[in-house]
This record gives sequence, structure tokens and C-alpha cells, in this order.
Amino acid sequence: MPQYLIPAENMRDGEFFAGPDESSHIARAARARAGDEIEIFDGKGNRYRAVLKAVTGGRVSGSVKEKLPSPEYRTRLTLCFAVVARPALESILEHGTEAGVDVFQPVLASRVQFDLFSDWERRAGRLNQLVTAAAKQCGRGFLPEVRKPEKLDDLLAAGGASVLASAEGPPPDEAVKGLAGTEELKLFVGPEGGFTKGELEFARSKGAVFMNLGLYTLRAETACLSAVSALLTRLG
Repeated sequence: MPQYLIPAENMRDGEFFAGPDESSHIARAARARAGDEIEIFDGKGNRYRAVLKAVTGGRVSGSVKEKLPSPEYRTRLTLCFAVVARPALESILEHGTEAGVDVFQPVLASRVQFDLFSDWERRAGRLNQLVTAAAKQCGRGFLPEVRKPEKLDDLLAAGGASVLASAEGPPPDEAVKGLAGTEELKLFVGPEGGFTKGELEFARSKGAVFMNLGLYTLRAETACLSAVSALLTRLG
């Protein structure tokens, strides 16, 4: 069953109403009618079963019936990924949301070939739409955050537990041994060609844990999904 995003401020006393975009989707794309049952979420971790009461004039409203499970991993994961071309970028956001990423942090590194920073204000809306659509599709109650690009060195220097996907590291089972119980974790995935030697050395000096993703060279979007799944399925 599809779910729809209803902000918490649009729910009160067991009733809800959808904003213009979701109303249009429910009424026109899904062709829902009064009496139909749907699932809704507020983007902050809460999901509900609801029943539509009114589907008229582009405004949809209804009743909240019961709270639904909204499982999330214990580890809050920030995916720090090197900026890539648009198709790969969209894939990272969509599949990362499905895999359990909490924060998407684009990274500017030496070998990054694409400029997302100067065009950020124009593109941010579209990127957040992709994350919202993915959260709706996969049944998450929590809506991941998409942050403005930052420099690799600044993110590493900020401290906190970090894992860096690298052929120089051990496999996931060994890499996560010292991370049990970690509540906040930054995962770094490099650009095409990987991080430079200097960047790897700086990451190591800041205490980053290196993790190998296998025998073969992965595309950036594949590496992101593989690394996220490898960590969250082991750390919970």
C-alpha cells in the first residue's frame, strides 16, 4: 500500500489534511475515493493507517486510525559521498533512503569532476523530492536530510566516528568490530578514481576506519549502497 507525507502540523485530534501536492497525488494519480484506506507518515518517524473522508477540489482529508510500525536502524548514518553526475547522484539518494541512510552529505574531494556547490539552491528542491519519493515507496517513517556540499577535510576534521570505503581496509566483518554501539557514524565513499593518497592519509590521521567492499571496482552509486548495507546490517 502506498504511503503519503502528511506533516505533523497537518494532523490534529485524530484528523488530517494533505497539502496541495499530496492531495493531487491521492485524488488524481491514485484516484482514491472517500472511504479508502491509506498509509501516511510525518517524516519524523511516525507512520499511521488512515481512512479518507473527503476527496474534493484538490483537498484531501481523513481520519487517523492507528499507529503503524516504523523501524529504523539504531545507528544514525550520514553518507558522505563524493559528488557524481546526476544519474548516479539520483540513484544514491533513492537507494540510500531505501537502505537506511539518515543524512546525505555531498563531499567535495580532489578528484570530484562535478560542481554541485555553485548550483545548490536550484537543485536542492529536486534532490529532496527524490528522497521523499523513495521514503514513501519503501515505507519509512523518517525522512532523510539532504545537506549542502562540504569539503572532505572539513568533515573529517569535525570528528566523530567515521568509516571510509577503501581497498586498503579489511572486509566489513572485521572493520565494524570496534564500532559496536556507535550511535552516530559518518560513512565516506570516494569519487571515480577514489580518494587521493593524501586524502586517505588525512582520514587515517583523524581515526577513520577503513573498510573494503570486495574484489572488484564498483561504480560510485554501487559502492554507496554496498557500504551502507554492509554497515547497517552489522551495526543495527
